[in-house]
Amino acid sequence: MIETIFITGANRGIGLALTKLALSQKLKVEASYRNLDNSIELKKLSDEYPNLNIIEMDVRSSKSILKASRKLKNPIDILVCNAGINNGKGDIFSKEHNEKNILDVMMVNVAGPFLTIRNLYDNLNQTDGSKVAIISSLMGSQTHISSNAAIYRASKAAANNLMRTISNQFFNENIVVSSYHPGWVRTDMGGKLADISPEESAKGLLHHFCNLKKDDTGKFFNYDGSILPL
Repeated sequence: MIETIFITGANRGIGLALTKLALSQKLKVEASYRNLDNSIELKKLSDEYPNLNIIEMDVRSSKSILKASRKLKNPIDILVCNAGINNGKGDIFSKEHNEKNILDVMMVNVAGPFLTIRNLYDNLNQTDGSKVAIISSLMGSQTHISSNAAIYRASKAAANNLMRTISNQFFNENIVVSSYHPGWVRTDMGGKLADISPEESAKGLLHHFCNLKKDDTGKFFNYDGSILPL
């Protein structure tokens, strides 16, 4: 039985929508944020819902994640590696693609899920079975024919590859690992012209998270549950 979900980057966008939806479904929610000043709505939710535990955590830091792990109130049934950033949508000559921004994107989007899963491994509910969902993007699929957002695309392709690697390692354990395209979502990253709302994305994602089976491990899904090409 699924009781507890841990969501990284829960203070905005899809992460916040997932948090609200999980709370409405009476799940126990462990929700992390990096900066409390940018987490006002999440803080208000924690004051309202006793089943919400909010935790400061930087997914780029093992020390920060291990510190957060000691503050969890329940074993994790679903771990959602949602925290992510984009350094720009320009081509390879864009000034946004400087060394600092490249490093930031790779650390959050690739090292972030790696460090989160590794350091929260002991918090996973392996007795009853746990599920790990990495929020990736269709922009990381190797089938794309675009020439923009090179570093963001590369980071999401790496996140998908990471998912496959970790799913192979955990194959004989009671842990399912998959990655997800959340859709083109109307968030700060997706923009106002995107196809769907954070609430629509969260509804599809959470439904699929809760119904993940062993056969789903190592696969890349759309938010509606359909299979996508890696």
